[in-house]
Amino acid sequence: MKFSALSLGLIAAFSGAGHAAPVTEYNSCINSVALQMISLFQTGSTGLSYADCRKDSDGSGYASGIISFTTRHGDALKVIQEFRTTGSYKGEFDEYMDTLEEYADSGSRSTKNLDGYCDAWNAAADNFEFRLAQFTIVYDKYDVPSQEYIDEIGIKLSVTRAVLYDTAIVDGLGSSKSTLGGIFKATNNAFDSDVTGESGNSVTVNGKYQVDEAIWLEKFLDIREKNSSAGRKNIEAYRSIITRNELNWSDSVTVTDSDGDDVVINCDFT
Repeated sequence: MKFSALSLGLIAAFSGAGHAAPVTEYNSCINSVALQMISLFQTGSTGLSYADCRKDSDGSGYASGIISFTTRHGDALKVIQEFRTTGSYKGEFDEYMDTLEEYADSGSRSTKNLDGYCDAWNAAADNFEFRLAQFTIVYDKYDVPSQEYIDEIGIKLSVTRAVLYDTAIVDGLGSSKSTLGGIFKATNNAFDSDVTGESGNSVTVNGKYQVDEAIWLEKFLDIREKNSSAGRKNIEAYRSIITRNELNWSDSVTVTDSDGDDVVINCDFT
């Protein structure tokens, strides 16, 4: 499924909204595929679910929007705070702000005092500015920080860049062993010599070892699977991409979903 015309409009509006660019050139295909894959394994559809809102199955309060922003981790609050700065905001979430701030600060799994929250989210999702706020938080909170790792070791492949983005969103950006920073460090530390391969690019590990990028990525996925309970379906999907040798994308990429079926994900937004 391709992105809708509205999504194209959101991306166009967002790209000119004055947000800081990531270290490397923004690549809409990579981000498009990664977001659609996250949506596929969270909602069963590659379409972006701006209005989706439900109790989170992992106990993170309510999960809502295009990447399941949660009330526990505070990214749902950030979306709402961004929306409140726009002229389109009409007080839709005012009654929930104190509770959302409390739960974000404490990491609470509770949904108490949030009756009607999902109704408010569903209604707001019809608003262009609210949808744009979702993209803003994804970009600022996850995309820019995750892509900084690209330049650190010289990542070039589309699939590797998408995996870093996916890991940041699903597992978080921290330095613990189950988050992007920790997994990235553990992957680098797993190599103590040069390793050749056939991906067409080598990354520079710990400033001295040249490691084939696809081999580095396979190790990253192995460590991610070992250290994190989240994103298992995503990991297997990316492995299926590597197996097909679809390492760089310009139009579409084929992934294997949780039912074992092949799904073609398109890069464009039309």
